[in-house]
Amino acid sequence: MISKFRFGLGSRVVIGACCALVACGGGGSSSDGAAGAPSSAGQSGSAAGAAAGASGPSPSGGASSGAGGAPHGGVAGLSSSAGNGGAAPAGAGAGAGGAGLAGAGSGGAGSGGAGSGGAGKAGADTGPYPDITLAGLTTAVELAPVRLAASGIYPAKVTVTSGGVDALFGTNPPLVATNAETQALRSSVQHPNLRIIFTVCEGLYRIVAKKSAGIQTLADLKGKTVDYTTGTSSAYFLHQMLGLVNLSESDVKAGSAPSANSGGQAAAYWEPNMEQYAAAISATDRVEFQKDDQGHEVYRELFDLHATAESLADPTKRRTIVGFVRSLITASEKIRTDPTTVYPLMTGPTGVSQAVLVNSFKYERYAGTLVADALDQLTAEEVWHAKVNNRTARSRAELAPLIDSSVVQDALGL
Repeated sequence: MISKFRFGLGSRVVIGACCALVACGGGGSSSDGAAGAPSSAGQSGSAAGAAAGASGPSPSGGASSGAGGAPHGGVAGLSSSAGNGGAAPAGAGAGAGGAGLAGAGSGGAGSGGAGSGGAGKAGADTGPYPDITLAGLTTAVELAPVRLAASGIYPAKVTVTSGGVDALFGTNPPLVATNAETQALRSSVQHPNLRIIFTVCEGLYRIVAKKSAGIQTLADLKGKTVDYTTGTSSAYFLHQMLGLVNLSESDVKAGSAPSANSGGQAAAYWEPNMEQYAAAISATDRVEFQKDDQGHEVYRELFDLHATAESLADPTKRRTIVGFVRSLITASEKIRTDPTTVYPLMTGPTGVSQAVLVNSFKYERYAGTLVADALDQLTAEEVWHAKVNNRTARSRAELAPLIDSSVVQDALGL
């Protein structure tokens, strides 16, 4: 079968005439799988700013603005086998490397090294794109680019099933999965072949508290009940915030997931739960904490897209993943330009009104890239994560292979 696909990428449009390689589903529709226990996912997103340590080329040609107006970094310059900058040729890093880059999507084979890091990017991009399944928190606001990509940008069906990164290693695994970096750190201890390939969303966290509960300052949280979930990105954010006033999670009482009816005296969670919690408190009774004394964000969650090293080394699966990431880049740009385009696709899955979404989107950023400081954040958070789980923290060099920037680079034609 001959089929045409079309991906928009900023002012660029990639068009191809393709022969069928795999069975292809209906064009650009999406559905949710049966709901199960949602995996922990948070939200976040402060400025990802300048590339720290090892940053690679920025797909945006410099700083650009997300929905929240904060500048973001470019593609993380991390090969799948090294923690230093720049796009590494394929084949580096025995067994753990992703595919390398080959020219411009046409011509011969890419630069993948034999037997050491997976295949390089193949030549001509031919064949229709297959249906794909993505595991994630189906109610997440962070999935906005996925919802929009599935509505016609990605040229086949996208099914979102309840789950997260652990689903990649289960029975009948999805091709890709989303989760916060906190969950990637947890899962990668057992599954070092997990790969972070794209930042779907950066979400800002906030603490909302009730003055009527005797909370006027951050230090007043001591002894109070705070709605958050242990072991998740909300717990790490709370840890970072409490550290500003020499407190820890043990100084507060853990509540439940916040909502308009939850009983916590304060809450530290992800959207849209936080917006629902905040809206139930009068403006005169509400106080919020988000930054340090210098006005800097102390944490943003990186809600990422993940795959396995094995999938990225498989030419057919890799091509599909790159195509899907390309559609996410386009969707993210559309959301930054006009977020209202995605609201109708989000009210059903999130279960909240458009008014709640509008306010929740103030705390979400869809930069459409792999943020440049991803390894910095993993390295810093690993110390907390290891302590909580009573294990030895991994070094920066040990964490570096978890990030594979080559997929975004392929999607951008770099």
